[in-house]
Amino acid sequence: MNRHVNAIAGRLSLRHPQRRSLEILDRITEIAPPGKGADVAILLKAIRSEFPSVTDFERDFPSLCFALATGVGKTRLMGAFISYLHLAHGIDNFFCAGAEPDHLQ
Repeated sequence: MNRHVNAIAGRLSLRHPQRRSLEILDRITEIAPPGKGADVAILLKAIRSEFPSVTDFERDFPSLCFALATGVGKTRLMGAFISYLHLAHGIDNFFCAGAEPDHLQ
């Protein structure tokens, strides 16, 4: 297990579904390291070999969706993903898109 996963999961007190999602992200970045210029079709095939539910990226770059139940802590998970990508892969720029909370709509 990646030391960053353990550190982040402990620091953020991630619940099991959150930690499992972070572990999946860690594994996917082992299979398909983040970076520019990679062949998206090859990356998709490599990821699908271990995660068959990934059927398409829907973009010209790898994009993933993690489905968690209401109240599990998707915002905390997003923070864990950002921390992981920064610590493990040196990524410093992020664009996060998602539904607005009900009170902001």
